[in-house]
Amino acid sequence: MKRRWIIIPLAAVVVVAGYAGFHFLESAVHTGSLPAEAEITGARESVTLSPEKSEAAGIHTEPVVTKELRPQRMVPGRLDYNATRHVQVKSPFNGLIRRIDVKVGDRVTEGQVMAVVDSPDLGERRADVFQRVTDLQQATNEHDWWHSIQANVDELVARLKESQESLPADKDEAEKIEKDFADKPLGDYRQQVLGAYSRMCLDAQLSTNIKSAAASGAVAGRAKLELDTARDTSRAKFLAVCEQATFDVKQTHIKAESAMKDAERRLAVARQRLDLFVGQTHDEPVDSTSEAMLSTWPVKAPFTATVEEVLFAPRERIQMGEGLLQIADASRLWVHADIREKDWSALSITPGQQISVQTPALKGETLDATVAFVGRTVAPETRAVPLTADIDNQAGLLRPGMFVRVLLPDGKPRKCLAVPQSAITANEGRTFVFVETGEREYHPRDVKTGLSVEPWIEIVSGLEAGEKVVTKGTAILKAELLLEPED
Repeated sequence: MKRRWIIIPLAAVVVVAGYAGFHFLESAVHTGSLPAEAEITGARESVTLSPEKSEAAGIHTEPVVTKELRPQRMVPGRLDYNATRHVQVKSPFNGLIRRIDVKVGDRVTEGQVMAVVDSPDLGERRADVFQRVTDLQQATNEHDWWHSIQANVDELVARLKESQESLPADKDEAEKIEKDFADKPLGDYRQQVLGAYSRMCLDAQLSTNIKSAAASGAVAGRAKLELDTARDTSRAKFLAVCEQATFDVKQTHIKAESAMKDAERRLAVARQRLDLFVGQTHDEPVDSTSEAMLSTWPVKAPFTATVEEVLFAPRERIQMGEGLLQIADASRLWVHADIREKDWSALSITPGQQISVQTPALKGETLDATVAFVGRTVAPETRAVPLTADIDNQAGLLRPGMFVRVLLPDGKPRKCLAVPQSAITANEGRTFVFVETGEREYHPRDVKTGLSVEPWIEIVSGLEAGEKVVTKGTAILKAELLLEPED
């Protein structure tokens, strides 16, 4: 049986030449832009492909599924740097640039030294911190010294007062106590307290010895009286020395403690002044810095990023607040969009919600972004509400400045039958899909579509769940469908 061609010559070339113009024709089918001559009038009810044609067409099918689709509104947007990850690193003080260790395009990690700046003002503040560290160390040593002396004096006085109650029975007590405290710091109080105690012990012994001699008449009573008086006097002097020593050492300890705390405060103030001067928290103790490098300041990367601009050269002078380097981390970008009055029905979106983003640079791809901010005020210039979302760019395919389409949820989601948008074919006002009815056999079926949400489209009528529709290779099937056998 002879066949007659009712399609323009291009379609015949596609079929006869093994579908060489497949991609062009597929695009034309999906956009409904086939020439008027490509009518389906009188076409076959189904298309059956040979194994060779089926393999060449790359036919792919997917089942009709039930999905939850939500209406969307498309608003224009643009990509920009994340403002918190795009910074100009500035000099915190006047100085001279000693060296620059990076160049434009270099990848730097958080904490990496990018440049070194010399500043005499920084050296003075660091030297002040050094001095305060030394003062604190001295004050701490003195405090610890007097703290130890006070504890030892208190212990010594308690021991001596306890032992003097048994005098003169225990004649070796003074030597024993002195030996126990030989290795303990007592300062000048060792001589004062132990000297007074020894004198009291001696007078007590003399008084006891003369007592028996006076009773036998060998010694005059006046001599005994004098020795008793000396004993009582030395005892009173001993107690006075103990009281004075206890008071003095306590007062000295308090003063030492006060001086130590004052040194701590002055060191804290000096470090705060240094932190304020450099514009950040001093992340390492100043006493770990070499004194020869007191005036140098390493400029470190605040986060992992790429160097975008170097604004100075080595040996140049730089003023406080001047930008030294420009760095940016483009692994995450911001999407900015303006929601105008006609799209205000989509303003129910909230921070943390997921939205979709499309860009002509990535044709056919839909990216997810997370809403970070939705403005509460309408800008008088644009009569729009600003929206900012965070989008992942780990692959580096996006660039700040790109224009994008932002798809905002508009209304409640609803369940419906859906197929991939690539399954829909249009021709001369007719919308249909190819349904797989057998092995390499496909039947065109008219459908009524509804809501379209990338990459899905709602099927209002014409299909049932589970039926398999062609999502790839529809251009070839349409070309075959338009071939009509002659009588």
